[in-house]
Formats: sequence, C-alpha cells, structure tokens
Amino acid sequence: MLRRALLAILLCNAALGFAEERPRFASFTLENDFFAGYDRHYTNGLQLAFVTPLASVPAAIRALPPFDRSASPEVVFAVGQRIYTPVDIEAPVPDPHDRPYAGWLYGLADVQTRNDETIDHVTITLGVVGPAALARQTQDTFHLLTGSERVEGWNSQLRNEPAFTLGLERAWPAIAHDRLGDYRTDLALRSGVTLGNVLAYANVGAVWRVGTALPADFPATHISLGPPRDGFRGSGGETGWYAWLGADGRLVARNLFIDGNTFQDGPGVKREVRGYDLQWGVALAWPTMRLSFTLVQRGREFVGQGSPDRFGQLALSVPY
Repeated sequence: MLRRALLAILLCNAALGFAEERPRFASFTLENDFFAGYDRHYTNGLQLAFVTPLASVPAAIRALPPFDRSASPEVVFAVGQRIYTPVDIEAPVPDPHDRPYAGWLYGLADVQTRNDETIDHVTITLGVVGPAALARQTQDTFHLLTGSERVEGWNSQLRNEPAFTLGLERAWPAIAHDRLGDYRTDLALRSGVTLGNVLAYANVGAVWRVGTALPADFPATHISLGPPRDGFRGSGGETGWYAWLGADGRLVARNLFIDGNTFQDGPGVKREVRGYDLQWGVALAWPTMRLSFTLVQRGREFVGQGSPDRFGQLALSVPY
C-alpha cells in the first residue's frame, strides 16, 4: 500500500510538472515599408505579444466577456505602436490630398472563443491616437539612428483621441490539404468584422501554405488593417519550413487614419471603400520557436492615391 501511495504521488507530481512546463510564447513583430523600398503611408509597426495562461489572469477579468467564453487555456496580450505618414515627409506643410500624419499606441487582448473545426477569435484593442501615441518621437529616433532625412510635418498630425476596436473573426484552417511531392500543402479560409472609432470593416481571406512543417497557426501572424494577432503556440514538435500565399479583401466603413479624427476637425482625405492585401512569405519553424518574413501589397486606401503600398513584416516567436 505504501509503495502504491508513493507511486501515485510521483505520478501526480510528474503530471503537475508536465503541466507547469507547458511553454509560454512571446512574439516580436516589426512591420516597415523599408523592407519593400518605400517610406510612405503605413510606414512602421512594432508589437510585442505574449501567450499567457488564462488561469493566471485575475478572476475578475476572467469573469468578463470574452474571457469567460474562451475555448483555449491561453489568451494573447500585446502592446504595440503604428505610424502613418504622407508620401512627402520633408514638406513642413503636408499635402492636403495625401493621408495625414498619425500614430496609434494600443494594448490588445485576443481570445479563442471556439476550437472545433473552426477557430473563432475575439480581439479587443484599447489605446490612443495622436501626439500621445509618441509616433513622432519614435520616427525621429529611428531616422536619427539610420541617418535618414528628418520628418518635418508632424505638427499637422491627427489630434489626441481614445482608440477602441472590437474584432470578430472565424477561420477554417486546413479545409483542404494534400501533398506536393515531398511537401505538404493546406488551404485555410477566414472572414471577420472589426468595429470601433479607429477602424470599421468586413474582410474575407484565404491562405495557401506549402512546406515540410505546417504549424496550427494562420499562417504566421494575422495581417489586416488592424494590429497583427500572433498566437504562436508551438509547431507540434515539428522542425522545418513553410511558405505561403495569401489574399484578403475588405469593405471599409471607417478608417480614422484616412478619414481624420472622429470628434474634432483636422486633416483627412476621402476613403476608398474597397481594399485588398496580397501576401507572400516564408517561415522557419522549430518545436518552440518560429521566424517568419512576409511581404504585403496593400491596395489603394484613399481617393487620389497614386499606387498600391508595400511593406514587410518580420516576426520572431520564442518561449519564455
């Protein structure tokens, strides 16, 4: 009986130790147009995201929606900043027909609300747009370190305004999968809607992947008008690489960075209602780490925009 009791205790301790050793992941994302040889419009985005056990979130928060509807034992929290500028960043008085200067500083929470044959996400951001977002200081520092020209038009940026978005998305991962020689392939679909004073739009998209390892993410980080939603939770023990092609189409009812401030007069231009993103990228995946790079072509966002924009995204996920 004593031996059995000791064995049971050892097995319980091993199980608890295994649960405690479940890795947590942190993801750093850099989006910048210099990856594509540009310096205009959506010019820079930085984000640090953490996959955190839901049980570690205070009970008072876990009792609130959408946390109380989580189908995952983990939740994603992130902080980030995005910077937008016109084409001519040397003019002290910006072109009134180009998009205005703007910065966005935000916190993000993302919860998986269902995990059957689909993956549902509820994503909430809270933050601020305007000088309080510190975009001017970030860009001035970066340009100083790289020896780039000084940006002159920040005095005309959007005014301070609280920033809120609520995003709902459903994804259908691997609705089709096959082999291409020695490589695996899959196709995933998604659709969603985002509401708020910063952004309001509906989107549909698809991602096709091919490679030696296809982790259960989509495909590396979520790319759309809003912040990236990186929820890397490991590659399922696989080591390898994969590449992808993606497309995202949307109808836009509100884009504060094009339309201008919600409650104050200020700079803004006429928004294009229809938009799209084309994406192509590659990732290296290990059981508890991933490094990816994506190039994005974004369709015209406002009337009079000369050509589509391009930017790159570099993302690194590691355990902590």
